[in-house]
Amino acid sequence: MKAVPAGDNALLVELGEVSAEELHRAARAMRAQPGVVEVIPGHSSLYVIRGEAGVSRTEAVREPREHRLRVAFDGPDLPELLARVPREEFLARVASLRLTVRYLGFRGGFAYLDGWPEEWAMPRRPTSRPVMAGSFAVAGSVAGFYPIDTPGGWNVLGRTDADVEDAFVPGDTIVLLPTELDIRRRQARRLPLHTNRAELVASPLAMVLENRAPFDDIAAALALRAVQRDVELFECAMTGPRLRFTRDAVTAWCDPALNVRVQRVRAGEELAIGRIAGGLRGYLALGDEEGIVAKVARGDRHVIHAWRGPHDVGLGEVECDVTPQLDRVGVRLRPRTPLQVAIPADLRSSGMQTGTVQLHPDGSLVAMGPDHPVTGGYLQVMTVLTAERWKLAQLVPGERVTLVASTPEAPAAVSR
Repeated sequence: MKAVPAGDNALLVELGEVSAEELHRAARAMRAQPGVVEVIPGHSSLYVIRGEAGVSRTEAVREPREHRLRVAFDGPDLPELLARVPREEFLARVASLRLTVRYLGFRGGFAYLDGWPEEWAMPRRPTSRPVMAGSFAVAGSVAGFYPIDTPGGWNVLGRTDADVEDAFVPGDTIVLLPTELDIRRRQARRLPLHTNRAELVASPLAMVLENRAPFDDIAAALALRAVQRDVELFECAMTGPRLRFTRDAVTAWCDPALNVRVQRVRAGEELAIGRIAGGLRGYLALGDEEGIVAKVARGDRHVIHAWRGPHDVGLGEVECDVTPQLDRVGVRLRPRTPLQVAIPADLRSSGMQTGTVQLHPDGSLVAMGPDHPVTGGYLQVMTVLTAERWKLAQLVPGERVTLVASTPEAPAAVSR
């Protein structure tokens, strides 16, 4: 077992060669430790996120359970497998399998499943192609269900009509129920466009957060503090929303510079925030009463401090251009000077958090946002300090930013 720092609030614990059962047992033991708020299993590692001293996990971890999913085996890559085994024999054996969720990754809680027969292993496709949500696929001897529509390079063998987006936790078991029924495409989930007080008239880049974490937690907290009673929160990118109110309300808008504007609106009135300046994201809170408007100073968002690692490759200051490829999943940065780093070909997936900075094979860096994949298989060369993550939320395409990395023994000064 080897543990290395992963930012100022986490450890990456490498376990070596372990079975899925051993991995999950180690995760349960780690969750029981004081101060541990989250444990994310990777292929053979645990990403352990810690809180303040004396703080323990507040949300219950769901116990593993069995899922019985019907699957129509009619995928485009199935004929390659059926060249090795008769279809009747294949379907009979599939029905007897018990697949185990080893760990989650990718998008939408993609579950990497142990238990697919080794003799049915299939190498990844040479190129990715569009894959429909609910598709059952294999790569090597690992199986999985695509939880969302996405490009993918696994071999698609069939599909299910079950909603598999964020449906599994490590340790769950899955029983496949072959069916000849026509499995129809599921409707994609839609984000709500209204609240208890208002409906969204216009703004394609506004969303009701509900139970999702805000990207800029400081700006969101100031907006929420400025209103009271049954508070609702919008996160907005580039432009604020236009809302039509269905009942009286108090609104609080916090812009990227942390200026908070509070106003009362009546049922039937509309509120239009307009274009966001000084950053990318603003927050609109709705409540019934006025709260407290706080003043908080903010530092330079174009200098972001981080710790090296958990895969420490010795980076110091890295000047980057912010690319247009950014959203709540992550922000892609292009180093102005190519990084001379050897990228291992067989790096196993490990857990991540908001602020993890991956180095991708094309030389770009991707800083993870609040909707990041649970795990990733790229080098994690830096982890942004927790007090600096808000800067990632406010980066605008075309800007220049400097990542300043240091070792945990001598952390960089933090500026807010």
